[in-house]
Amino acid sequence: MEIHYSIVSIIDIFGCLQGLILGSILLYTNKRKNRSTLFLGLFVLTYAYCFIPIILEDMNILEYYPKLKILPRPGEWLLASLFLVYIQKVSIFSHKENKYWYIYPGLAVLLFQIVVFLLPVETKLEISQAIWYKPIFLAGLVYSTAVLIYMWLFINRHSHEVENQFSQIEHKQFLWVKRFVFLGFILFTLHFIRYFVDNSKVYRVFYASYNVFMLYWASVHGLLQRDVVSLISEDDSETTPTKIWKETETVELPATDEQKKLVQQVDAYLRDSEIFIDKNLTIITISEALKIHPKRISQAINKVYDENFNAYINRYRVEKAEKLLADEKPLNLSIEGLGAEVGFQSKSAFYSAFKRNTGTTPFQYKERLAS
Repeated sequence: MEIHYSIVSIIDIFGCLQGLILGSILLYTNKRKNRSTLFLGLFVLTYAYCFIPIILEDMNILEYYPKLKILPRPGEWLLASLFLVYIQKVSIFSHKENKYWYIYPGLAVLLFQIVVFLLPVETKLEISQAIWYKPIFLAGLVYSTAVLIYMWLFINRHSHEVENQFSQIEHKQFLWVKRFVFLGFILFTLHFIRYFVDNSKVYRVFYASYNVFMLYWASVHGLLQRDVVSLISEDDSETTPTKIWKETETVELPATDEQKKLVQQVDAYLRDSEIFIDKNLTIITISEALKIHPKRISQAINKVYDENFNAYINRYRVEKAEKLLADEKPLNLSIEGLGAEVGFQSKSAFYSAFKRNTGTTPFQYKERLAS
């Protein structure tokens, strides 16, 4: 038996082995240290399996084992759906976004492909040449693209809610997921093009490398990503949170006198206690101190100041940093140390918030005061 090796098959074998190892690790770490990685592990293992039909064809193995032809290909229909279910599981909406119907079309197509694969070689080859067979995979690409679009919108909604509950939002906004979804759009475009153009060697090397990178990106970030748990449960709210947000999003009403008074109360508490320097401050901390429901506080801040909780707290932190920089006493702190002193988790978060609120960087602000 003559087996053909090429740069493409070597890359694909590496990607497959990488996916099997990382996928197994993700399954093992599921529910450990607040990480729900079950569906991400299934996604990675499914992704790894998708390399196998390509490897068998590239290495000429199918010529000697024709029964392996027309292996099931779940990628077009199932990958995006599995990743979406994973995102919902680790998102701030995990308590109410446990929907699995996204994966049902992919499972149905996979079952059909398994049935076709078990047929005699001549029969399944005849089916694969039928005019209706290839559009099944094209329809899968369209379906998965729609899933990616929904995922993008879902992540934006998740990010909005995170900003309304946490003062420290790094690693909670799923920025890596947004980048992954964007790369997914590119991948599906490349995959779609493969149906209509001849595959040059350069294209196949690039496509294989791109898949390996995508697989590695999702696995590593998934291992690092912790579940983002909502601080406000539905049964703990004075009214249904979903209803509250729908009302505030669809009806633009001015701030009420009650909301203005509530924000004044929160402002006074923050100024007196300076609790905003706590890096892990959340809206629940303020809610418990003032005996006011967190949803009321969040809504009031949104209405009165037209900013979310995260931006609101960061504004106080920046004001504190400005005072420290303007203090006549020598400040034996680096810029990064100053950010930590007023409650920022990282240098990048401090720089971003400082420039947003003052229009300049902390270093430029310090230089301007010294001149």
